[in-house]
Amino acid sequence: MEQSGQIKRRYRRRKKSVNEIVFMITLMAIPVLHFCVFWLFINFDSILLSFQRFDMQSGNWVWTGFSNYRELYNAYIMPNSVLPRAILNSLSVFLWNDFIILPISLFCAYMLYKKLPLHNAYKVIFFLPSIISVTVLTLSYSYMLNNFLPDLFSKLGLESLIPFDGYFADPDTAWWTVLIYGLWSGIGGNIVLISGAMARIPTEVLEAGKLDGLSLLGELWYVVIPLIGATLATLLLMGTSVIFSYFLQPKLLLGDAADTVGGYTIALYIVNNVRDNGTPQMAMGATIGVLCALVGTPIVLVTRKILDKAFPVYEY
Repeated sequence: MEQSGQIKRRYRRRKKSVNEIVFMITLMAIPVLHFCVFWLFINFDSILLSFQRFDMQSGNWVWTGFSNYRELYNAYIMPNSVLPRAILNSLSVFLWNDFIILPISLFCAYMLYKKLPLHNAYKVIFFLPSIISVTVLTLSYSYMLNNFLPDLFSKLGLESLIPFDGYFADPDTAWWTVLIYGLWSGIGGNIVLISGAMARIPTEVLEAGKLDGLSLLGELWYVVIPLIGATLATLLLMGTSVIFSYFLQPKLLLGDAADTVGGYTIALYIVNNVRDNGTPQMAMGATIGVLCALVGTPIVLVTRKILDKAFPVYEY
């Protein structure tokens, strides 16, 4: 009897371990499949595609070596090329996000954290642009700049502030309208994340700062920022990704005029080329993507290294 009981217990343990293995394999199958299809395969195929060209006569892809890279370089150095301005615009979005939008978000979040009057209402107002569809938001923003502001300036006798072709069609103002839209629509999401990090700060630490005579700005600089450094580092690191991924906002705001008003970004250049020229231009899009990966990976790694040193993680 005792021996049969041991056999049953051993059988249950073996069955339990088999069930756990099956469960773990099932649990990991979807993310592994997702990684293999949507990251590994797509990236590997993009690298191969950058060395090929679509033959219109045969309808097949043919191997052409580095011809796509040479063609891209020629497109960059040709007169009136949009690529140099696209690179500058993409870098300006990164600088705008990390050094303008994020500091403003931090300051607003801190003011709300100190529970100013109507602070909960302000949280909702700031966050509203983040939950509204980007299409609806850009339409509202376009209406404000195309109709509301010109009418207002006309009534105030400030017609000189209205560009002849409109804010979105004037090369001097078009890109600024995109940047200001980014500030208007992006500040709310940052405030929510930063406010959540501030809410975790122990009140004892803040009280100790008050006893030491810290002002509001001193408390923000010496106490709050170091303790929420991990969240700020994440937001700063995420800001580097916009260099190679920012296209939807200028696309919706500037439309086809992005070419003539200096509103191209690297990502918008890829999207427009593939959309307008279809399959034959996919190789050029893949070529730019490979170059972005080669340039962007060191930027992200170096930025991460700097942020890890600038914002050490504190346990509290």
